[in-house]
Amino acid sequence: MVVQFAPMAIFLPLRNAEFSVEDWVLRFGRTAAVSPELVFLAIDQASIRLDQIELDEIEASPALRLMVQGFPWPRSVYPLILDRLFGAGAKVVVLDLLFPSPRTEDVEFRAALDKYRDRVVIGSNFSNWERTEGATVSHELPSPSLIEPASPLDDRVAYVNYFPDLDGVVRRANYRLMASEVFGDTPSPGEEVLDSLAAKALKKSGHSDMVPDGTAPRRIRLASRPGAFMARSVCDLFDAKQWNLPRYRNGEFFRDKIVLIGPEGELFHDVVRTPVGSVAGPELHLHSMNAALQRDFLRETSATANYLLIAGAGALAWALCFLVRSPLHRLGSLVLAAVAWVAAAMALYNHAGLFILTVAPLIGLTSSGIGCLGWDFFLERRERTRVRSVLDKYVAKNVAELVLAEGDAFAGAIQGQRRTVTILFSDIRGFTTMSEESVPEHFIAQMNEYFTAMVEVVLAEGGTLQNYIGDAILAVWGDTRSMEPGIGAYQTVRTALLQCVALQKLNDGWAGRADRQQLNIGLGVNQGEVIVGSVGHPLRMSFTVMGDPVNTAARLESATKQFGCGILVSESVEALTRDRFHYRRVDSLRLKGKTKPTEVFTVLSERSTPPPPWLAEYHRAVDLYHARDFHTAVEIFRRLGEELTDDALCEMYVERCERYLETPPPDEWDGSYTMARK
Repeated sequence: MVVQFAPMAIFLPLRNAEFSVEDWVLRFGRTAAVSPELVFLAIDQASIRLDQIELDEIEASPALRLMVQGFPWPRSVYPLILDRLFGAGAKVVVLDLLFPSPRTEDVEFRAALDKYRDRVVIGSNFSNWERTEGATVSHELPSPSLIEPASPLDDRVAYVNYFPDLDGVVRRANYRLMASEVFGDTPSPGEEVLDSLAAKALKKSGHSDMVPDGTAPRRIRLASRPGAFMARSVCDLFDAKQWNLPRYRNGEFFRDKIVLIGPEGELFHDVVRTPVGSVAGPELHLHSMNAALQRDFLRETSATANYLLIAGAGALAWALCFLVRSPLHRLGSLVLAAVAWVAAAMALYNHAGLFILTVAPLIGLTSSGIGCLGWDFFLERRERTRVRSVLDKYVAKNVAELVLAEGDAFAGAIQGQRRTVTILFSDIRGFTTMSEESVPEHFIAQMNEYFTAMVEVVLAEGGTLQNYIGDAILAVWGDTRSMEPGIGAYQTVRTALLQCVALQKLNDGWAGRADRQQLNIGLGVNQGEVIVGSVGHPLRMSFTVMGDPVNTAARLESATKQFGCGILVSESVEALTRDRFHYRRVDSLRLKGKTKPTEVFTVLSERSTPPPPWLAEYHRAVDLYHARDFHTAVEIFRRLGEELTDDALCEMYVERCERYLETPPPDEWDGSYTMARK
């Protein structure tokens, strides 16, 4: 058969690319609703082996006794199947099977086919239509012992073939055709038009008006994905346990249904490649019938329309290049135009059943704009090199790369801007003693390993390394580009946890080495509005953040030593991220230089892991402490301290409660603790 293409004839690679886009649209676009009139009875493993049916039940059923002999079944089983289905009220039974050779049981089968001639369809096959070398095309009909050859073809016989495109994918259904089309001959006047299995079933079920006219293949909208039509085992017809279940309702389920009987694809290797994946051959017939029943056929634009679309895409590209002068904006507009084109293709497919040409217009769109974009790209690269040379005076490499993506924004930022940022401040405990006792070469090597691991975590989580302050690290989220406060807070707290994990890995690797010491760090996390800008000497500038939130983060880090916590998080950060992390309330802290106390927390883990079982009881004790019920609170803190073993916070609260039980705090006491030093 001559393979059918879309109306516009274009060379093969471009046609295949167009097919790929259309397949993508079909795969992710709207699917056809499944008609409840269609039923797939599968000749599957269960029907061939009958392992699920007891032997006495098999012996009691003539049909099951025949099936258990193995496939292909004796043909005397098919009259029993037809009697069962038509007795249940089935409208049409379609046999997606070939019976080309005579068998001894054909007399019974032929009688059944004659009995139900107006309601049964049986398959024929065009073999070797692909033109295998040395073989001829033939039309394999049912054995004359079942149906006598006749002209025109017997009304019960229909062909089972689908004809793929050159890439081997079936995209069209041939509801009707002439044998000369398959044989490659010139059609003769008055030549008989043959029906496909789907077309014949529709006609016999009273849906003749839904079968497309002519012999041209039709694009169909598939009903959902592979497996849309649930395969039911043929043996269920004779399995009393299944037949009486609600799914069949003693056969009532089959009333007024079009029932297609065929082999399960994987079992008999009867699978067909479609745009949405491999589909069983019988299921493809159901898709074809379903498309006709839903009147859900697909169309393609004409050759004239395709040429106009290509020309229009080129004109659109030139218009955008003329109207949009900025190279980056121009590139963005071309990308948006391409995205809009694909979105339009998807919308037209979903709502109008129309495939529009996509690949060729997009090639025209991009190729038309590439000339002017090439020159603008050269100019942009030269400007970026100049800006980069300036930025290297102000910021580190990672910050420069980030800022170059927003050149206009950075121009304003270096003059000074107010931004809400999240700050992480980390410091090594006992650094002074460590530096004094270490061999300089070993000390520098260990510090480089430490800073490499810590900074990699910051950069991986989208942070900006602002500065090294001796052994301390200052990192910021939201300084060089706008960032939602909740996102910045989450990434910063996550970085703090990951830095603790990274440090543990370093310490594990350093264990037992004489040239390395074990390190402990404290981390403070805070969020607030700061001033972002460039400060320093004209010959050496620093792009940095300044403001009280930075000082607060540093003081929180310092407070970790007093509270025995690795991480301290301010209440503003905790409020934004409490649904993402498990927090332990530490204290109400009045920082040095502050009049208003702030709640501080230590982070335990992300909420993907369950909270520790003692956390709720701990928070109840803290609430009792602030409510001045020191007697109850101290008992809980003592019990938790024994359970947790050397827990600094429990020990702190036990000491405070005991002190306040002896000497109650003044009436104006608000439960806060004042830091005596920064």
